[in-house]
Amino acid sequence: MPKAPEALQVWRRVVPTEWIDYNGHLTEGYYGVAFADASDELLVYLGFGPDYRAESGTFYTVETRIRFLSEVHAGAEIATASYLLGADTKRLHVHHDLLADQDPSPVATQEVMLLHVSQGGEDGQPRVSSMREPILTRALDLAEVHSLIPVPDHVGYGVRSL
Repeated sequence: MPKAPEALQVWRRVVPTEWIDYNGHLTEGYYGVAFADASDELLVYLGFGPDYRAESGTFYTVETRIRFLSEVHAGAEIATASYLLGADTKRLHVHHDLLADQDPSPVATQEVMLLHVSQGGEDGQPRVSSMREPILTRALDLAEVHSLIPVPDHVGYGVRSL
């Protein structure tokens, strides 16, 4: 029987005291740092690195939404469970669950859209461009595998209006 698809677990670290705010828990900006690091590791998993960046382009975050669900304290081991919800030639739609101390319930989630960009066009400005190999095929394949995982019910919604 084939193995069921599962999230990637490519990033983890221990929360340093410098990330703790005056309320004694992880300050909101460092959730963003954790998720950005997790997205970077997802890109590395797909084949992104200095050579690809120099020859083919890079990725910009163009949209993100973080949900803060539970407090995280200094010394907690945090890790992400990352899903590639979708991919096309220019975009990666990513979801991360932030987990703490081996608890399977997320303490935060992030949904993010990454856009592939070539830098230094004729006018020196970045331009949206298609991903190149090997990242394109790896991203499309991973998105297909992850499409078998149920999408969390909060995906695709922005901040609610009052």
